Amino acid sequence: MKLACFAGLVFGTLALACSDSETVVALNVCTLASVDAEAIASLDVKIEGAANRAYDLADVSVLPCGMKPAYFKRLSLPNDIEKGSATVEVRAIDATGALIESGSTNVVVRPEDAVAAFVELGEAVPSTGGMGGMGGMGGAAGSAGQGGIAGEAGASP
Repeated sequence: MKLACFAGLVFGTLALACSDSETVVALNVCTLASVDAEAIASLDVKIEGAANRAYDLADVSVLPCGMKPAYFKRLSLPNDIEKGSATVEVRAIDATGALIESGSTNVVVRPEDAVAAFVELGEAVPSTGGMGGMGGMGGAAGSAGQGGIAGEAGASP
């Protein structure tokens, strides 16, 4: 069932993105379950590689992955690009301009063709600080061998 739904989404996305003469990246974005999708105010999108473009997408409505429809945007590229690999990077920004999360995917762009790019947002933003864990307990003392001396116990924290 999931495969059929995914296939339908892919083919439906490509059908929406196709045109006779445009070069298009059909961008699909969703968030992982641990992310507050409602906090996303805009998306900064960069395409780098065979095509180099940047897009600022405002007033977006990004839903958790698995819900329909995911956020979809048709991004037009110039037709004079060469066929090749490109990285699509998406950064989710909140209303104050702070980075919430990011994600990326690789696609192959072709002149006068459409390609679907599926990006799941949820790469962790590095935290600053935090506490370390406690050390472990010391080991027990060894027993003495014949004619030997017993070992000492390991140190406790």
